[in-house]
Amino acid sequence: MSRKWQISLGIFLTVILVMGVCFAPAAFAASKTADYKFKWRMYQVMPEGDDHDRRAKAFAQEVKERTDGRVDITVYSGSVLGDWVECFELLMRGDLEVGLSSAPDTFDPRLIISYYMPYLFTNTDEAKEAMKRGGWVYNMVDKLFLQNGIKGLALFPQGWAGMTARAEPEGWGEMKENGMKIRVMPLKACELTWQRLGYIPVTIPYSEAFSAISRGVADGQSGGPPYQGYQFRDVQKVWIQYNDYLEPWWFFMNLDLWNKLTEQDQQVMMEAAERQVQGRWDYFLQEAEEFSQKMADFGLKVIQPTDAQLKSFADAVRKDVWPQLEPLMGKTLVDECRRNVGIPVK
Repeated sequence: MSRKWQISLGIFLTVILVMGVCFAPAAFAASKTADYKFKWRMYQVMPEGDDHDRRAKAFAQEVKERTDGRVDITVYSGSVLGDWVECFELLMRGDLEVGLSSAPDTFDPRLIISYYMPYLFTNTDEAKEAMKRGGWVYNMVDKLFLQNGIKGLALFPQGWAGMTARAEPEGWGEMKENGMKIRVMPLKACELTWQRLGYIPVTIPYSEAFSAISRGVADGQSGGPPYQGYQFRDVQKVWIQYNDYLEPWWFFMNLDLWNKLTEQDQQVMMEAAERQVQGRWDYFLQEAEEFSQKMADFGLKVIQPTDAQLKSFADAVRKDVWPQLEPLMGKTLVDECRRNVGIPVK
């Protein structure tokens, strides 16, 4: 073999070796997309046929199709796997894989901010900006989820809350004390908020609220959007759209399992969840109009506060209630809320 041929062969073999080293990680990464086939369960607590059920199943179907079956999610609706608190704990442990629900503060008191933090915003435009992926509320809650073994996929809006009552509360627009007992969720933030708005808060489970109003234990109820108000039409005479919070649910999943997905499949999960969230914004606004009209048709007085009134409610609650929440969720989180609504932080 000639010297020239030996040199050429040596160069050729060197190139082959280098190419093998360079492309091995890429080949491994490509093959990794086929390394797993997950069959996961997803919980959501609303009944089958509900908008939540439809959106959860549409999310699961898109994920399955776009991952070529690598991630196959079965949706279990109607609390068949347990209530939302139990399921969230199972999600943290990895005994459940995916969920669509609100997040309880049972395991981390700071997570109350992921469910009921009053008057973070008062209108839909503000809420959309804060709750979108990369928005300040999204980022704040997602960080807390990560610390609890959860990966947030998309923040799912439920609807603007208000209250029903036996009669129009005197001085409600000026937040005067009116002596009316209002059922609130068993959360300190709810009690403090409705007390500041002028009511006597009474913590009653939602399942007992109707009978409590019927028996005179409470004069009204709060905690949900107009479709909840409509359920009390037989024992109530007025609906007031306070917009004290926009109930946030989440598409989320176990963090350890998230970390087992390729970046490509992670992106699919995020995009599929976000697609359902975008549709939900329009749906809940239409639903609110529908049920507000149903209440009016039934004979309830439906009151929509003005923008100025909503701002006065928000200003009062931020000034007087938010400081009392610092022991529950920490001053750091409350200060972050203050900064994002334009309140100077001391």
